[in-house]
Amino acid sequence: MKQTEINVYRTKRKNIMKKLVLSLLLSGIMFAGFAQEKSNVKEGVNRDGRRSAKKEFKLDKKSAEEIAQLRTDRMDKKLKFTDKQRKEIYALQLDQAKKDKMHAADRKESMERMKKDRMVQREKLMKNLSPDQQKLYKESFAENRKQHRMRKSDDRPMRRDRSDKNHKDGKNNIEVSKEVSLKNS
Repeated sequence: MKQTEINVYRTKRKNIMKKLVLSLLLSGIMFAGFAQEKSNVKEGVNRDGRRSAKKEFKLDKKSAEEIAQLRTDRMDKKLKFTDKQRKEIYALQLDQAKKDKMHAADRKESMERMKKDRMVQREKLMKNLSPDQQKLYKESFAENRKQHRMRKSDDRPMRRDRSDKNHKDGKNNIEVSKEVSLKNS
């Protein structure tokens, strides 16, 4: 081979090596960026970058005393309470935690009552419709639920426990209400 061919070959090889090193460097930077995003999820950080207290402490599974203790400890780290202040703040937090638990239970009960009322309303509605109208109603109801889920999933990710429940259940509310009405008859 001539010297010029050897120089051209070496130049091409250098360019290939430069591109390879550059692509490895860029892929390493991207990998590091994705790894940091995953760590935020583990720490209980929302998409907005704000911390989610419910994810962090799982308040719905703790007693009012545990919640009050967690909240007091968190405030104490920042504010450095005296013993007297700590007792007073704990008492306030305990009172608020008990009220929160009571309100959550009330909300759950009212939501269940509302669901039952809606099912009864749908049953009455279905009795007044012809079979063709019932079919159209079921189709439009299913389409509305599908669109609602799509809007909801666009705004925020669906909680895992809700999505598992929906997939396991697999029944439409109208079908469930029909079964209930058949059992009651």
